[in-house]
Amino acid sequence: MRKAFAFSLVIFMAARVLAGNGGSAYTAFGLGDLRYSPSVRSMGMGYTGIGLPSPAYINALIPASWTRINRVRIEANGIYEGINTAEEGRSLYQAKGLFNGAMLAIPISQQNGIVLSGGFSPYSIVGYNTAFTASQNGLDYNINEVGSGGLYRGVLGLSYAPAEDAAFGASLNYLFGNFTQERVFSPLTPGASGSTFFVEEANRGVNFTLSGMYSGFGKFSEALRPLSLGVVLTTEANMKFDLSNRVNFSSEQDTFGVTEKRMTIPVAFGVGAAYQVADRWLLAADFFTQAWSNARYDGLPFEFIRNSSRFGLGAEKLPIKDASAWLDKLAYRLGVSYHQTYFEIFGQPINEIAFTTGFTMPVAGETRLSVGIEYALRGEKKAVQGNNGNVNLLKDSIIRVALSLSIAELWFVRYEEE
Repeated sequence: MRKAFAFSLVIFMAARVLAGNGGSAYTAFGLGDLRYSPSVRSMGMGYTGIGLPSPAYINALIPASWTRINRVRIEANGIYEGINTAEEGRSLYQAKGLFNGAMLAIPISQQNGIVLSGGFSPYSIVGYNTAFTASQNGLDYNINEVGSGGLYRGVLGLSYAPAEDAAFGASLNYLFGNFTQERVFSPLTPGASGSTFFVEEANRGVNFTLSGMYSGFGKFSEALRPLSLGVVLTTEANMKFDLSNRVNFSSEQDTFGVTEKRMTIPVAFGVGAAYQVADRWLLAADFFTQAWSNARYDGLPFEFIRNSSRFGLGAEKLPIKDASAWLDKLAYRLGVSYHQTYFEIFGQPINEIAFTTGFTMPVAGETRLSVGIEYALRGEKKAVQGNNGNVNLLKDSIIRVALSLSIAELWFVRYEEE
């Protein structure tokens, strides 16, 4: 399914209706729109956080960052996403709300930084709805193609701090989810019959994440004492998927059966740094890359896919300790992110730039509500040369608003008897 490439390309060549099914037409390629979401805090800081440990947030992508969590934390995330997809002469805005994952962190040994954490979050999302005209076997058709689904990432991991300034963490990641595609052929030729073609794909596989952090640079220079560095490596995932096809004609249905196939998701690597300026300002920078040119679908490379990379810069103004004014209890964030997405259509790279902001407010005790806001631009309205003529590319204007509620509780605490 990933995808019936000849038909997916017509999405960009048809110049009829270019729309999303609550998403972007670019999700017809690869595994859809990949989600990079360590946390809502990270989102507000330009998607940084690889080198940023914290006791108050669960970074789902960096297990080494969990070592300072000193209370049981439960985080649940939701996101509103609106995408305006445009080509020359027309545009369409669509929006949807999504549950964006949940994480649970349980400190086992605060002294040794041992924290057990688990949860799940979206890995990729497919959502497009396109209409175009094409010819098959000498007959003309109106064709409506709808794709939906995506992958989720389940995480179970552990962190450990052998020293105060060093931390390590690892997780087992289970990737799972379904893709569906429905293509309706409505004949324009008199007397011809129509049909509906269904493709379904059920995926599952595992990989591992290894990560580390170091904050002991004060041993070398006093000016480097506020600096921390982090690295993360996620191994290749060898996926299995069940592929089923079905065709409904006007008078009968034909099922092609279910076959098991294989797919690989490539290695990913990231490095990040954070530096605290005075008491209230925190700066961060991250680089993250994934070698999608090594990905395989049923033994073959993905078409129109390239290696991806993301660079982010962010800043956070920390709250004042023991502040009496409510506004002084908030954390404020700004960031920018440049993403070379893994989409490349007929040699034209699809890049994205995002501007982010956000804040965190206390709710009660150690419970916090975080808000992240992002405005991003992806691709451009442009005609490029395809196999059979010009291909009309799209420009996506994206607004995302994410909410995260982090609830903290003290567990396993033994109180003195009076």
